[in-house]
Amino acid sequence: MNILILILNILIIIKLSEATLSPPTSTGNKKEKKDKGKVDIQKGPVNKDVFQKSLVIKDIKTTDIIKESGTYYIDTKRRRFSGELLGYITPWNNNGYEISKIFHGKFTMISPVWLSILPSNMSTFQLPTHDIQKKWLKDMRSMNTENHNVKILPRVLFEHWSTNDIIELENNIQKQQQLITVLSDTAKSFRFDGYVLEIWNQFIFTGINVQIILSVVKTISQKLKNNNLDVILAVPPSRGKKAQLFSRDQFNELAPHVKAFSLMTYDYSSVQRPGPNSPLLWAKQCVELLIPDKNDPRRTQILLGINFYGYNYTPEGGGPILGSQYLKSLESFKSKIQWDDRSKEHFFEVKSSSGNGYIFYPTLYSIVHRFDLAAELGTGIAIWELGQGLNYFYDLL
Repeated sequence: MNILILILNILIIIKLSEATLSPPTSTGNKKEKKDKGKVDIQKGPVNKDVFQKSLVIKDIKTTDIIKESGTYYIDTKRRRFSGELLGYITPWNNNGYEISKIFHGKFTMISPVWLSILPSNMSTFQLPTHDIQKKWLKDMRSMNTENHNVKILPRVLFEHWSTNDIIELENNIQKQQQLITVLSDTAKSFRFDGYVLEIWNQFIFTGINVQIILSVVKTISQKLKNNNLDVILAVPPSRGKKAQLFSRDQFNELAPHVKAFSLMTYDYSSVQRPGPNSPLLWAKQCVELLIPDKNDPRRTQILLGINFYGYNYTPEGGGPILGSQYLKSLESFKSKIQWDDRSKEHFFEVKSSSGNGYIFYPTLYSIVHRFDLAAELGTGIAIWELGQGLNYFYDLL
């Protein structure tokens, strides 16, 4: 009897041991599967660039974008593009300040969107400087060397100007001198190298005589040039030979006076007319309409605009989409990103309960096509803007 009880106790102990040492429950298996499907996101400097990692391809994978887009090649001073390279930064995308410092060695010019000049009252013009980042300016200049000097040319918006204001400026020599004094004194105080003028787009749609705008731009540019300050003029792209808001004749008239033209070859589509951001053939035509001769040295004065943002078209309309928003959209996207061979851009379809939409956003493969186009045409490049893109884009610069 005692032997039987002993045997029963031993069997119970064995069963309890098996229960304790049993494999993980189904809950553990689910977690394991979940972890297995999670993308290992990489960030910061790495020892291989996007070409060495075979990421500049047409058939891109969402997992590769999510995983690799936060990285960049460790040698941030290496340049692939030999022409003028301008990068815009804005106060509403502060990441652009850090990007411009990390990739200082790749740019020749940076244009912070800081300044708006107000029309003059009874005394003089006002140029508020509260958005200027003094520490950033100091950091950027400390990185300049004898062999590589990045010029700082803030954008100037002619805010709240009426057609009467611009006409009066064109006719009044005293007001012209007041404006030049304000711009020159501000440049001297903050050691700017010049300005990007955002003036053409503001008045070309008002019906004003274009000769007035031409006269004002030439006057400002020439007088600032006399003070050793460069001027870049932002100009709109063409919509065809019959829809040129900035023509070849106007380019020819202004080319001797300005350093460069920031050609805004983006925003081809809109929420009213969804589609690609900047079809490659259209961008090429915009340059060729201004300077048809491929051997014309003035092509170096054109800065071909490249967008580092995209568009999210929804049934409700949609709007611009930045890199962080794009990555978030990719996290829930399960299908294949498509390539539009006509525009040379990637896009994907987004399905929702309210209907289907589309996201067009630049990729390594689409951007390299545009850098190659700039090299082929002999132009420089202007990127709008540095706070909107993905880190591994800068391997292409």
